[in-house]
Amino acid sequence: MSIQGSILNFFLKKFVKNTKGSPENYSYKDMRALMNENFELGNKNFIEKKIKKAIFSNKLSNINTSEIFLDNLRTIKITRDDCHQDKCILYFHGGGYVAGSPETHMGFLKQLYKYAKITIFAVDYSLAPEKKYPNALHDAITSYNSIKELGYNEDQIIIGGDSAGGNLSLACVLQLQEQNQNLPSKLFLLSPWTDLTASGKSIKFNSKKDPYLSYNDYNLTKKSMKRVVEEWYAPNQNIENKYISPLFADYKLFPKTLIQVSDIEILLSDSIDLEKKLRESGNEVYLSIYKNMPHVWQIFGFLPETKQAIIEIGNFLNN
Repeated sequence: MSIQGSILNFFLKKFVKNTKGSPENYSYKDMRALMNENFELGNKNFIEKKIKKAIFSNKLSNINTSEIFLDNLRTIKITRDDCHQDKCILYFHGGGYVAGSPETHMGFLKQLYKYAKITIFAVDYSLAPEKKYPNALHDAITSYNSIKELGYNEDQIIIGGDSAGGNLSLACVLQLQEQNQNLPSKLFLLSPWTDLTASGKSIKFNSKKDPYLSYNDYNLTKKSMKRVVEEWYAPNQNIENKYISPLFADYKLFPKTLIQVSDIEILLSDSIDLEKKLRESGNEVYLSIYKNMPHVWQIFGFLPETKQAIIEIGNFLNN
């Protein structure tokens, strides 16, 4: 692990993880404040503000961004004149289905474009609790069909997402499969949240290690995760439904998939178990486990490991 990574983990634990309220008091509004690009954080300390600004700030670049609408879905298009004309990326951001936007991930997406040279469509899909399951899934399907109306064939479309966006990527492809639609050519998933029942083994053995996504107490971590799902995102639903917890799906004839995850994340087992299911069904899947990185470290643009991960994604998408 790089020196930058060690320093980042220290500050994330000290100023984010260890300052979170209890699961009963920590709400989706707090999650949104954490990812708010305006950093209106009230009495949050200076160091915490600096960390968040380093993650979510949108740095100047010569890569073009523009707002478009896929059907009625607000989407940010990221491209430049040197893009590959024969493919595109449909991207779903993370944020636990209650937070985040294309803007919060813009730094990462521009870096991804830099190394992949593929036009990206980042979808501003519906967030809970205002719009609960299955609204986000409907938005994902709508965006996929709208991309085809722009002139892209299915084999030219790549779907990607991080955390909850990784969940949505999987659910989208499973729904397309159910509808007997042709599937995208590839998937790339960054620390995907695949098991929303909070039963993954790594929730227990990584609760203390995870720099910011968890609590040090395993039971509090599990309680917090279940609250997100059962109160905000998918209340009164069967959480083992494959469109909510894609880990429980059958994966036959699935697109080629790249999964990146860190060995200290509480969602590590979500990736390991998904890779096993995909491989057992005869699919082509690549699992990269990075050492001592925080959840979705790809958004931390100052880390050497971020560049390494993005180069790996670019090579996977173009080879």
